[in-house]
Amino acid sequence: MMQTLAIIPARGGSKGIPLKNIQKLADRSLIEYTILASKKSKEIDKIIVSTDNDKIAKISQSLGAEVPFLRPKKLSNDNASIFKVINHTLDFLFKTQSYEPDIILLLQPTSPLRTTKMIDESISILKKSKATCVLAVTKIKTHPYSSFWYDKHYLVPFKSNFQKYFQRQKHPDLYYPTGSIYTFWSETLKKYNSIYGPKIKPMIINDEYAIDVDSKFDLFVAEMKILHWKGYNKRFQKYKKSTQNYF
Repeated sequence: MMQTLAIIPARGGSKGIPLKNIQKLADRSLIEYTILASKKSKEIDKIIVSTDNDKIAKISQSLGAEVPFLRPKKLSNDNASIFKVINHTLDFLFKTQSYEPDIILLLQPTSPLRTTKMIDESISILKKSKATCVLAVTKIKTHPYSSFWYDKHYLVPFKSNFQKYFQRQKHPDLYYPTGSIYTFWSETLKKYNSIYGPKIKPMIINDEYAIDVDSKFDLFVAEMKILHWKGYNKRFQKYKKSTQNYF
């Protein structure tokens, strides 16, 4: 049996929102969405929350996640490398529990709309492919070809022939990481000193699930999506049916 570990990084410090990871989102704390989605997975056998904060630790433990340590301060500041956070977790588990996973998932609590189905799908893609990592991505909307640098007093086109790409349809497809799911082999870390490696397989998700909570506005958008999106979307389903009947 393969061992599959989910690591949820949740430090206490946040400039935009104090204790962001346990702020209320609808009727739950932000981190609860990630812990519950992980617990429902049939593939994950261990869930570790890496935090430096006692309050986050207690809430995470009450939800069924393991918090076997408090993260050192040197790994909890704004400049802390997520790679070092992962390695710290793995080293601790190996030294204290002789636990060494085959597959590792990095699941950031700032992506509350990620589902258990997405988690399990990422694991399935990794197992069935020759990928070193599976990355949740979504198609980019604000394309860099239409962007500008701000150079002193004027805007300078990011791409000199930017007018060629004025129409969105002419943009080449680009994808960016949603931050919600990074699934990779333990061997990828050892061999490449990276969570990615050379063969990154995409798991393309709909942008309605790609909300990354970084600010109070993001928190608001995520809450509106959770509370109202299904009902709002039904309006368009009804409209689609009525227009099909009309024509």
